[in-house]
Amino acid sequence: MNRVAIVLAVALLGIAAARADERGAAVVDAFKTSCLSELPNFARIDARAEAEHLPVNQEAGTPRQAEGFFNHLKSWLLIRSEGTYELSAVEARGPAGEVATCALAASDAPGDEVKQDLMKALDLGPPGREAVSPDGLRRSSAWYLQLQGTQTILLLIDASPTGNPGAYLNVTHRPAAGS
Repeated sequence: MNRVAIVLAVALLGIAAARADERGAAVVDAFKTSCLSELPNFARIDARAEAEHLPVNQEAGTPRQAEGFFNHLKSWLLIRSEGTYELSAVEARGPAGEVATCALAASDAPGDEVKQDLMKALDLGPPGREAVSPDGLRRSSAWYLQLQGTQTILLLIDASPTGNPGAYLNVTHRPAAGS
């Protein structure tokens, strides 16, 4: 009976490992589809989410204005057969200029696997910057990425230092500089 239990335990661990690997790849694929098909643009992401009838999860801040500072965040729940994600878009203008971001978060994604799958899928080398937060709860990995001939910043924040799942992928573009 002990042999059967051991074989069953090993088989279950193998299935769990395969699912973790699949989840990492699924997260990267969803991020590529949602955020890397074009430069981040709040209005286009919002229109695409509306066309797909994605439920709004949250909306905060001030929408785009012709002049002055603004900061607008909107997120949607993206429910797929392989899992649930939070898709978000941000547009902001402040003293350093404008930024636009597209992000995807998955609370159940294994950070190390997402990082490896991301590096493989986008043919990235090691991150240009990587750090663990002072409290030891998060790891941030950053790369410069060419997207439609424009340099963007690709950021992965995950909970791998604690051994917990959770990954947040973000691509940031500065469409306009200045004050």
